[in-house]
Amino acid sequence: MAGNLIIPIFRLVRPKNIFIILATMLGVYYTLAFNNPIVHVSRFDFVLLLLSTSLIAGAGNMINDYFDVKADRVNKPHKLIISKHVKRRWAIILHWVFNFSALIISIYLSSKYSTFWYVFINLLAINTLWFYSVYFKKKIFLGNLIIAIMTGFIPLLALSFFVLSKESGIFNQINGHWYENPEFHIIYLLSFFAMMQNLAREICKDISDIPGDRKIYVKSIPMKYGLKTTKTIVALILSIQILILNIVYPIYELKIGQWTYYILLIALSLNLLIMILMLKNDLFVKYSQSLLKLSMLIGLSALFV
Repeated sequence: MAGNLIIPIFRLVRPKNIFIILATMLGVYYTLAFNNPIVHVSRFDFVLLLLSTSLIAGAGNMINDYFDVKADRVNKPHKLIISKHVKRRWAIILHWVFNFSALIISIYLSSKYSTFWYVFINLLAINTLWFYSVYFKKKIFLGNLIIAIMTGFIPLLALSFFVLSKESGIFNQINGHWYENPEFHIIYLLSFFAMMQNLAREICKDISDIPGDRKIYVKSIPMKYGLKTTKTIVALILSIQILILNIVYPIYELKIGQWTYYILLIALSLNLLIMILMLKNDLFVKYSQSLLKLSMLIGLSALFV
């Protein structure tokens, strides 16, 4: 019986999303630790941070699917897991096991680094994802914005590990101007892009989810304003990213390498292509989610240059 649950549970936590989270945080680690031999932080503790973040994200996916069963029966019956492969009771139990495990890890990290930060941020994430699934996602734009902000915060969470670690040298908060460190520029930029990219993707996803969302009384942008206005909003979000890169980069002389700039430009050029195709063809909207995720992965690779 337990063996039969492994694959459905694995699918339930959405491994692709977990992979992106892990790759993002490891990219920050690579940028700050591997490029600076004088920086020495605990790899074990960073792995624990990766684990706690993944557990909370996985639990968030579970609870979201738990409350979305009625909608998923309409929108994606072939992908329905809860009630079909995993009982609702087991989904709730696993959700709390994952969250409790993440909280234990955060207590350890907070204790070791003499800060309440890890406990606070994990409790905030756990509660936000719960209330998102129950309430926020049904409110127009609010649910999209919350998920986008949480996605954009992931690089900053990894960065905070270096700021709070005494072994991180120049990155430590003891340095009064730690937030101005040139090494952080690329992380700030990617954090903003991750937030905007995910916001566009969440809104596109709402277009595909309209039939099922009606079943659970969700109010989304496409339901209220229609497809044409929704596509215009998504196009505006994608355009802002391109403008930000080309305005902020020269004005503030961001300390990012030439190759990093080109990689970000390629990722945002893909956004431009998505925007053009989406505005020309309504049927393309449902494929835009995958391409937006691809664009995000290309941008993420800039951390490893």
